[in-house]
Amino acid sequence: MHPGFRTLTAMLALGFTTPAFCASTVDIQVTGTLVPSACTPILSVSTLHFGTVSSADLHSERPTAMIEHTPNLTIQCGTPTLYGLRLVDNRAGSAYDSGIAGRLGMGRTASDEQIGAYYLQVDPARSTVDGRRVFLSLGDRTGSLWSTSTAQPMALPTDGSLLGLVDRVGVDTGAVVVRMAQLGIRAHGVIAPARSLTVTDAVPLDGHVTVELVYL
Repeated sequence: MHPGFRTLTAMLALGFTTPAFCASTVDIQVTGTLVPSACTPILSVSTLHFGTVSSADLHSERPTAMIEHTPNLTIQCGTPTLYGLRLVDNRAGSAYDSGIAGRLGMGRTASDEQIGAYYLQVDPARSTVDGRRVFLSLGDRTGSLWSTSTAQPMALPTDGSLLGLVDRVGVDTGAVVVRMAQLGIRAHGVIAPARSLTVTDAVPLDGHVTVELVYL
């Protein structure tokens, strides 16, 4: 047999057998959306001061409610934009478990005890989107699935899910595009039961949260 023919035969055999064991590449698809303009959230206050509470006034076996604040959150977009809202708790792990979703931490005592928890809720009765009445819907992390929109106040989520602004009640189609949102916020909280706290000196409340706007 001619030597050149043997060489060609070996190359053809390699070509037929390579796909069976050589899978050394992977394709990655990149997706996303470029929005035409940004949205700017503005809160009417920079600090929520819950006042001074004496340990003698705390309930021993159950949480003690603190005073309530009602600031406003304005979100202005350059053009109508689709987005969802959520919170990032910068004191994660310090929230007292009161059994209510959306709790935020307010620090720990010197004995490493959870001081309490506070909540930021959107109140539809005090809110509008582009001058229209607003309703609320809770969506997953990607904004793919949404709960039925409601007129009930709803906590801004802290678990990565999204709060959507809707212009109709009773629909599960999710957030709508909005240019100007005026949201009434209800900020309230509780101090943990006195029996769970060691208060020998003044204990400062140390909450810190970021409102995150997620473009969809």
